[in-house]
Amino acid sequence: MCSGATQSDEGGVGFKHGPTGEIIYFGESEKAFYKRVGKKRQAEMDALSEQRNAVMAQQQAESQRLQVQMVQQEQEQSKQVAGLQADQAKRIGGIKAQGAAASSALRALAQPQPTAPTAQITKRIGQSGAPKATKSSLRIGQTSRGAGSGSNFSI
Repeated sequence: MCSGATQSDEGGVGFKHGPTGEIIYFGESEKAFYKRVGKKRQAEMDALSEQRNAVMAQQQAESQRLQVQMVQQEQEQSKQVAGLQADQAKRIGGIKAQGAAASSALRALAQPQPTAPTAQITKRIGQSGAPKATKSSLRIGQTSRGAGSGSNFSI
């Protein structure tokens, strides 16, 4: 089971244990050997456990930090959404007001407009439609004295 003699760091001479690869020192019982090897391995396992616990604690802290960051981002996004909704409502209100004004203007234009009375010729009852005859006479060069000179018009 044991093979080849070696010098260890602890100063004692011993043999390598075949299955474990650990050094068995001369004068050391098998029970003491396993106890020493067990303590050494337990120390290694404890160190690994501490490393795992440290990594786990770091990961938990990172997870909490990311959760807080996510909540903050959600709050900021909610604020942005509320602002955008307010802007949109304002724009839609303006558009609706403009649409209502245009609609009422078009309705007003679509209504029949009253027309002003125009000049009309009314016929008088009892009169004929024929125009009246006018008399005119033209006398040129006659005066009350008889034949004469001059251009007196008399109409």
